[in-house]
Formats: sequence, structure tokens, C-alpha cells
Amino acid sequence: MAKHQFIVTGPSTAGKSTFSHELVKKFYVQHIQVDPIIDAFQAVFPQLGITHQALDLSAHLEVCQKFKPFAFKMLDELDVDDFVLEGFRLPLEDIHDKYPHLQYFVFGFPDTTPEERVATCRKYDVQNWTNYMSDEELFGVMKFLIEESKRLQEICAKRGIPYFNTVPDYRATLDEALAMAK
Repeated sequence: MAKHQFIVTGPSTAGKSTFSHELVKKFYVQHIQVDPIIDAFQAVFPQLGITHQALDLSAHLEVCQKFKPFAFKMLDELDVDDFVLEGFRLPLEDIHDKYPHLQYFVFGFPDTTPEERVATCRKYDVQNWTNYMSDEELFGVMKFLIEESKRLQEICAKRGIPYFNTVPDYRATLDEALAMAK
């Protein structure tokens, strides 16, 4: 029987969690979310610098590199055949180099503006971290997340990894990605 092993990544609010929940329903896979793991590192081992507070590209890439050994060990030690590992702070290139056999789904929003993303968050993301920020704070975060979306899009193009822009039609894009999952 074929294994269902998925890596789902991309910036916050791009659709990773929604897509991962759909993979769980379709394939009955274990869902491993990186966010609670990052929360635990941040609370228990703050000296490691593995945090959600990395809100620019340089700090984000540093957190990804600090998280990499843990991600590798976790993937090496998983005792389930079917899983989805989902999160923003995953070092995509490194994971793809070491585990090219996994199915990758990268989501983003490279063709939008921070103003549009703030408006989208205010309209649809009614119960998440974006609610605790002012529009000005969220604007700065969205500027970074758009930059990261573009960076991931370039990586995916170079490596042949599926990349999904969720801005034009969020629901149709998730459905398209789900249809590709094996």
C-alpha cells in the first residue's frame, strides 16, 4: 500500500492548515503541526531562538535553520507511515534535499499587496493571531509574508515543487492541490 507522506508549508494565512485538515480527512493521516512545537520551544527553551517572533526574512531564515535538526530528527523517527507535517518555519530546501520522496505542497500569496492581505485577514481570519495586531502591525507582517511567498515560489520553480497561489481563488486552489495529493 502506498504511503501518504506530505510536507505542507508556506507563510501564515496562506491556507496550510485548512489544506492539511483536508489531507487528514481524505487519507486518514497523522497531522503534525509545527506551530505548537515552536510554541513549546519558545516557552521551554527560549535561549534556542526558535520562535514565532521572527517577523522579517533574515530572522525567519535563522529560525528555520535552528529548527532544521529537530525537523530532520522528527522525520527520521516518525513511527507512522502516513502523515502530514505542516508549518511555516520549515526549512523547505533542506527538507527537500534530504527527503525528496515526500509529497510537497507550498502555499503562498506572491501577487498581492500588504493592504489586500490585511483586508483579507480582517474579513476571514476571525479567530487567529492576526486579531491581536493593529492594522499597522499586521501590514508590516504581511509585507514580510509576501516577500517569503515570492522566495518560496522561486524555490519551487527551481526544484519542481508544486506551488499554489491562494489569492485568485482560495477554495479552487485548495481543491486543485487536494486533487494532486496521492
